[in-house]
Amino acid sequence: MDFVMIENRFTNTVEDVSKAVGRMVDRKIVLAIASKYVASGELFDSVKYKEVLQEMKTQTSWTSPLRTAVGYSIAANLMEQEDTEQAVKNLLNNVNIMKEVKFRSGNFSFIGAQFLTEEASEKRAHAQAARALFDAIRTHHKFLTSYDDISYAVLLSSPSDDVELRAETMNRYYKELRTYNFNAGNELQWLSQVLTFLSPQYDNKLVPNVATIRDTLKNQDVKVKTMHYPLLGFLAILEVNQVQLQQIGDLYHELKGMKLLKWHRDFVLFMAIQIAIYNIAQVQQSLSMTITSSIELLIQAQQAAMFAAVSAAAVASSSS
Repeated sequence: MDFVMIENRFTNTVEDVSKAVGRMVDRKIVLAIASKYVASGELFDSVKYKEVLQEMKTQTSWTSPLRTAVGYSIAANLMEQEDTEQAVKNLLNNVNIMKEVKFRSGNFSFIGAQFLTEEASEKRAHAQAARALFDAIRTHHKFLTSYDDISYAVLLSSPSDDVELRAETMNRYYKELRTYNFNAGNELQWLSQVLTFLSPQYDNKLVPNVATIRDTLKNQDVKVKTMHYPLLGFLAILEVNQVQLQQIGDLYHELKGMKLLKWHRDFVLFMAIQIAIYNIAQVQQSLSMTITSSIELLIQAQQAAMFAAVSAAAVASSSS
C-alpha cells in the first residue's frame, strides 16, 4: 500500500466533502464519506453530491431522517445511480414498504431500506422476511434487540430464508463469543449477526477466527473497541490471513498519525479495514464488493446509533 498516496487522497477528499456538506455536519460523517472514496479509488463528485442532497429535500419534509446527519451518508451511496430523482424515489418507496411490515420509521429504517432487494416484485417479501428475522432475534435477546438492529435484519434476510435457524445461530455465536471474553451488548449482538452473513448454518470455525483476528490486531497495538466488533466479523468471513492483518495494522498506525484523525481515533480502524477489504476485493471480487458495501452501510448504522444516543442524552438532560 502507498501510505503517502492514501494520506494525500484522504486529505484532499475530506476537504472536498467538507465544502459540499457545509460546516454544520458532524466531522465523523465527513470522514466516513471521504473514506468510502479513498478506499474505492474513486473521485468524489461534489456537483452530483449536491444534486442528490437537493433531490432529497425536494422529495421529503423537514422531519425526514434524510434531513438529518445520516442523510448525508445515504446521499453518498445514492450518487452511484445515474437518475438522481429516481434513486431517491426508490429509497422512499423501500422505506414505505418497511413501514407496511411494521418497522419503526427512523434512521435505521432508512439505512436498512438500502439493503432491500432491487427486484420490485420481491421487495415486500424481503421486507416481511426481515421483519420475521427481527422478531426471531428478539425472542433470544428481548432487551438488546431494538430499532438499531433493523439494518442488520434487512441485510441478512431473504424471502427463502429460515429465519428461526438464522436467529438461533446468531444466539449460539453470541454465547460462544462471550466465552472468548467479548463484552456483552449491542455490538456483540451485531457481530453475532454478521457471522451469519454467508449462511444461517452454524460454522464452528468462525468464532475462534474472530478471536484470533482480535488478538492479532491487539498484538499490533491496534485499539479494538466494542464498536469495532462487527468489523471483526467481516474479516472472519473473508478469512483474512496474517499478512493481510499485518497490512491492516500498518495502515491503522499510519492513519492514526494523521492530523485530520487526531480527535477521531475510533474511526481509524473502520477506515483501515475498509481500505484493506477493497484491496482484497480485487482478488475475491463478487463476495468482497458485497461485503465492502455492507461495511459502508455498517459505518452509517454505527454513526446513527451514536447520534441517537447523543440525542437521547440531550433530551434527558433537558428534561432534568
